[in-house]
Amino acid sequence: MAQQSKITSRPLTKALGTASILGMAIAGANFANALQTDFGVTYQADAFAISSDAYEDAGASSSTDNGFANLLRVKADFKDENTGISIHTSTELASDRWSGDGKSLPSGTASSESYTGNANEDVTLDLGYVQVPFSNGTILRVGRQAANWSNCFLTCDDRRDRILTLTPTSLGTVIALYDRRSDTASFANRDNGDQVALGLVTKAADFNVGLLYVHWLQNTATPGGYPLQGTHLFSPYISGMIGDAVKLDVGVNYFDGNEVDLGDGRIYADASFGTYVRGGFDLGAMNLQVQWAGTQDGGFIVPGFDTFSSLINNNPDSTQNPTSLYRMGGQSGLEDHEENLFIAKATFDVTPRMSLHGSVGTLQIDNGTDDDDSMIYDLGASYKLNESVTTSATWGMVTENDVATTTGNGLVPAAGGVAFADDDLMAAKVSLNVAF
Repeated sequence: MAQQSKITSRPLTKALGTASILGMAIAGANFANALQTDFGVTYQADAFAISSDAYEDAGASSSTDNGFANLLRVKADFKDENTGISIHTSTELASDRWSGDGKSLPSGTASSESYTGNANEDVTLDLGYVQVPFSNGTILRVGRQAANWSNCFLTCDDRRDRILTLTPTSLGTVIALYDRRSDTASFANRDNGDQVALGLVTKAADFNVGLLYVHWLQNTATPGGYPLQGTHLFSPYISGMIGDAVKLDVGVNYFDGNEVDLGDGRIYADASFGTYVRGGFDLGAMNLQVQWAGTQDGGFIVPGFDTFSSLINNNPDSTQNPTSLYRMGGQSGLEDHEENLFIAKATFDVTPRMSLHGSVGTLQIDNGTDDDDSMIYDLGASYKLNESVTTSATWGMVTENDVATTTGNGLVPAAGGVAFADDDLMAAKVSLNVAF
């Protein structure tokens, strides 16, 4: 009887198994139809060199430094067609200066314990957030997001742990957000750096207009913690065309009211301004741009702002530039400290794939006691090999300055903190960029 049961069950088992496989295939097809995916890759490699006797005078073993760096990110986005909800992710697989075979490892870890036998860095999260659409057009985003504002004058390629809403209205798009800027110690709320903001992006004639107010919460009275407490920030900008040939961009960063006061206006305890005005003129095969950027009383300019110089700022938060050697707008509200940059840039489209550019200008720095000027020179070229690959090169120079100190960057931190009163700064870079 048992044998008969075993024999008669085989066709039934086979039929059920086949039906199960078909059911899974149908379910998988439905799942695939309901889920949209978007994958992408970006890669950047830089070969760079920096030169100034100022570094050797400051104690370095050489007046020059050179190196290689690379950045590799993989994007994977997923969207549910039925609800419109989407997940956006970016994973950073490499983001470092080449240091040879022996990469940095956690303390106590031997290189032989590495999976490949060579030391390697950890994979890190670049972006990771959910986006939820609502019937009234509002979009909610929660998670690790990119932050940019005012042509990279206030924020540039930053990453924020953020709750954000974008709501379309008859006046424009209303922006409301909350950022947790820091949270490194339990039961110590003052280190949270809680930041809230309300903004509006709209059109006025042929101009895009952005208005943004940011406030840092006071948290608790615990000593120490995040340096911005009760601070106010206003950051308006306009960007658009005057006629058919002239492009105008204007932006302001106004800080005031921080409760952390070091006695000289820092950190943004009193009013401070960062301002820029940029004009672009289309002259056929040549595009000419002129720009003034300035700070008053230690006003703020983000490191990633495009100054038309490869040595000054031009250092986005999440895509470091190894030749960025001086930072405008980093004095944190220091009283009487002023900077003024006047610069012009010309770009020539030699062919549809190749362009050349050159910049010349002057940087004026007044620290409240002394002042000095530096000349700025910059040359560059880019060539688009195809739709996915671009190569570029830059060379820049900032002449000596009696009151200025270098700031360095994430790839060459040792380049910071050096006075260059007796020698010019020079740096060059060759880059390969891939995106698809």
